[in-house]
Amino acid sequence: MLTPLWRVIAAVIVVAAIFAAGWAVNGWRKDAEIAGIEADRARERRDQALAQVKAVDDARFEEQRRTAAQTEIANAATKDAETARADARAADAVADRLRQRVAELVAAGRAPGNTYPAGAGQAAGDPIGMLADVLSRADQRAGILAEYADRARIAGQACERSYDALTGVSHQGGDGRD
Repeated sequence: MLTPLWRVIAAVIVVAAIFAAGWAVNGWRKDAEIAGIEADRARERRDQALAQVKAVDDARFEEQRRTAAQTEIANAATKDAETARADARAADAVADRLRQRVAELVAAGRAPGNTYPAGAGQAAGDPIGMLADVLSRADQRAGILAEYADRARIAGQACERSYDALTGVSHQGGDGRD
């Protein structure tokens, strides 16, 4: 039989073996937990990378959309300005012809056969000539104001369209021309 010393040694060996087995099993369990945590972290990093790539792509798409909208709006404003200038040139040509016709009528009215009686003390002015001059100046000023108004309207509408394109909100103008 075993002596008491050998029994103690055997008991210590059995306890040490059980402790070592428990240690090994616990290590395997913790290794599995660590592997699971590492897999979760790898999945999170991959998902974050995919989300970042998607966000960058979305931002690029939005930038391209805005750039295209701004270019289209600028082209439309340029076209509107050219149309307004052509209309102004046509109106100027009509006004020039009208002024020329008025000048012809004034010249015909000043012919020697059509004299105006002078008032007491001072010679009467040429009312037709004065009217023609006033109308000519008023027409020129109106043309300048119309040109300014056209430029302001076109710039304002382009600004509104640009803002709407950038914000996605539409502000329809009250004049029905958008």
